[in-house]
Amino acid sequence: MNKYAASILLSFCATTAGAASNWTIVADLDLREAIHSYDKAIALEPSHALAHFQKGEALKELQQWAPALASYDKSIRLDKTHAASHLGRAQSLLALQQWDAAQSSYNQASALQPEDAHMHHAHGKALAQLKKWDAALVSYNRAIGLKSDEAYMFFDRGQALQALRKWDEAIESFNQAIAINPQDALSLHARGRSLLEKKSPQAALDSFDKAIEIKPAFAQAHNDRGVALQLLKKQDMALLSFEKAIALDPHLALAHLHRGRLLKEMQQFESALHSLQQATQLAPQNAQAHMEHGGALMASYKAMAANPDEWLAKRPTDGMPRFGRPTQLALQPFIRTQYSGQRPSYFAPTSTFD
Repeated sequence: MNKYAASILLSFCATTAGAASNWTIVADLDLREAIHSYDKAIALEPSHALAHFQKGEALKELQQWAPALASYDKSIRLDKTHAASHLGRAQSLLALQQWDAAQSSYNQASALQPEDAHMHHAHGKALAQLKKWDAALVSYNRAIGLKSDEAYMFFDRGQALQALRKWDEAIESFNQAIAINPQDALSLHARGRSLLEKKSPQAALDSFDKAIEIKPAFAQAHNDRGVALQLLKKQDMALLSFEKAIALDPHLALAHLHRGRLLKEMQQFESALHSLQQATQLAPQNAQAHMEHGGALMASYKAMAANPDEWLAKRPTDGMPRFGRPTQLALQPFIRTQYSGQRPSYFAPTSTFD
């Protein structure tokens, strides 16, 4: 074990010794105490590169990115060949959204340790965050070429291929991850999504089912299972899957969107509008959610126009506003006039509201 690895191991042991009870609080205290110890070491020996590096590592764990960056910079000034310091610097820069500088540091780290699979993988993750998918794929391939027994590397490679819309290659990468770890629910779910893109809903459903069997509370898998079932024309089962996803994660906007779209297809417009409005509230920047909400409103309008009396009879009659809109109850005189040729009656008799 080299001196850097030994130092990292000793630091890890020191900072996690008391983490058995109330891990978060104890770990935080350990990290802060570790920083205090490194500061003492630096005060005694300012040119101790490893002390600056380890302080940076502790600050990084506390997500104190700017101080961590300063520590890594000091370590690098003292030892330019320490790849882990360049990697820590890159990760801190990435968190601070200094993309170009982060990329430069990742390149330096990879150049210093060209045979380190984990270094190339970390570089790929950084490139993926920048949505530089082709470059990320190159780094993932290098990592896998050096170490081909890590499921997570194949999973990340598959995600990059998905972003590049290379569905067959993505599926193969997820299959390799699953072959290494058959309990990899994330890869099973991701494979299912690629199969959906290939218009293979039954195969996708099988993959989602396996993911859910391993991880029953996997809300996204339940949501995508619903999509597969809807494509297979199994509407009732699809609805149950969307509702399960929402029960598991009420903030999952896509589940509300998909539930609303299905309910619109089933001509259950009030329920559809409720789900789609929730989707727009949870994801106000999602154009598709607003499009689907508008589509449901138009579909509801057309149903009303085609047969206003039947439509009114099916609507709730409690007189309460629905989803920020006037109820059909308040609009009833206007609707009957518009679609039955009657003269407007803005002062409708009380019986109209009963």
